[in-house]
Amino acid sequence: MKFLNLKTKPFPNQMQILSSKSILVLLSFVLIVTHCKASEPTPSPKEPPYFSGNDFDPVWTNHPKEDSKLKQIPNSLILTEHTGKQINFQELESKERLVVFFYATCRGICPLITRNLLQIEPSLSEFPDLKLVSISINPKEDTVPVLQKYKLNYKIQNPNWSFYTGEESIITKFAKETCGAEMEGFSTERGKYEFVHTENIFLFDKDQYLRGIYRAKGTGDIQRLVEDLRKLRTRNLTKAF
Repeated sequence: MKFLNLKTKPFPNQMQILSSKSILVLLSFVLIVTHCKASEPTPSPKEPPYFSGNDFDPVWTNHPKEDSKLKQIPNSLILTEHTGKQINFQELESKERLVVFFYATCRGICPLITRNLLQIEPSLSEFPDLKLVSISINPKEDTVPVLQKYKLNYKIQNPNWSFYTGEESIITKFAKETCGAEMEGFSTERGKYEFVHTENIFLFDKDQYLRGIYRAKGTGDIQRLVEDLRKLRTRNLTKAF
């Protein structure tokens, strides 16, 4: 006696529907994973990070122009050099720059930062076109003649080291929003409002993006700065080929 085989096979249409659903699920999974990977700031040992947003989060990307939150020298940064020449930083030639903030009458950290930069100049000798930028946070008093005298007093011979003054609002905005530098505050010790500012050195790449923040006190961060400059140069050479 033969028994009927009650096992049924899906019709061809059902097979197609199941296959289509499986493909859609798989594609959705791939897209989600890809999106997550693309949005995560994966550290790269080959280059220094960019910095993004209000918290200056480190970000590694091959397409910085697609991220408007990255810290970059703004078009509004127009300052006056110690030579008396007005400079638009966005129009400057494509060079890496180290930026520090100071003021000429400072008796605290400013002389220390300036002397430290003088001290580390030999370490930066392998980057002959590196620009050093000292921006006054007291532009009302630090006029062009004052900047010239300051440069002379410290016997600064490096032609790539420039000092700048300008509009206070422009400098303050750049320091706070682009560099994350504290510009001024109230001194409880002296009981008056006076300048309090950052001791950091800020590295900007050839495309004006912020790529590194280093302590100017001592020499502990200087080796890291030199290594980051080397990474930027290597990356630029790789892109050229």
